[in-house]
Amino acid sequence: MNTKYEKELNRICLHIHVPEIYEEDYQMPMLRANKIPGILEVNGCGIDGESRYTYEITGLVSMAVLFENKQVQKGDIEQFIYCLLESISQLQKYMLHPGCLLLEPEYVFCRKQKYFFCYLPGGKQELCESFHRMTEYFVEKLDYEDEKGITLAYELHKATLEENYDLDAIMQEYRTECEEAEEEEEPDTEEAWEEEEISDSLFTLDTEEEYKPAKDTEVIRESGGVWSAWKKAAHKISRGRLGRWGSWDDLILETDGQDESTHL
Repeated sequence: MNTKYEKELNRICLHIHVPEIYEEDYQMPMLRANKIPGILEVNGCGIDGESRYTYEITGLVSMAVLFENKQVQKGDIEQFIYCLLESISQLQKYMLHPGCLLLEPEYVFCRKQKYFFCYLPGGKQELCESFHRMTEYFVEKLDYEDEKGITLAYELHKATLEENYDLDAIMQEYRTECEEAEEEEEPDTEEAWEEEEISDSLFTLDTEEEYKPAKDTEVIRESGGVWSAWKKAAHKISRGRLGRWGSWDDLILETDGQDESTHL
């Protein structure tokens, strides 16, 4: 599969070339006749014994470009999954296969925090496998100071290792756990005042000592590779977290045992 960008006066197109003779089934007429939310409009044709699919991407930016010099936050992951699940739901209404979505950063486009996907007829993949690869991309681009982002990325990466997982169910369970965690973190007002008074009294010492702040924050992006950094950040926030999701020690990475300098 080869790709090429074409810039015209007032539009930009992405051409995807597939080394197969162009043939149409019900998919292309369905895509031409309906504007499906979250799915880029596509036109197909045969050129030199190959198939060419053209997507207009004017005003859009690919995830690969968007996060080239920007770290992924928790909200970015949540918004991506929301748009993906909505697009899958829309495809199913038109009897189109979600496995034809190209879940790779180069083929997912964004505008105003909304994601759009390329549908490639005949390019059917295992959706579970392709989304799992996206979780590895999130881990690679993650902001390691965003604890909630680390939690979400970990849960997704671990859960998608299971065979035939349900992404919608995973996200529902994740949201439920977040709500429960927020409720547990809300302190009782009276207890909070008592704790504050006790805390204040700890600093009324006769002999003042020089205060040396603990070095809680370490530089994560150091030599050792992105997966080394990911594990360090994950274990820093593992205390008391992810009760139903299991131990952080259970994290399995496809690059474990390999040279840590090797990226995805």
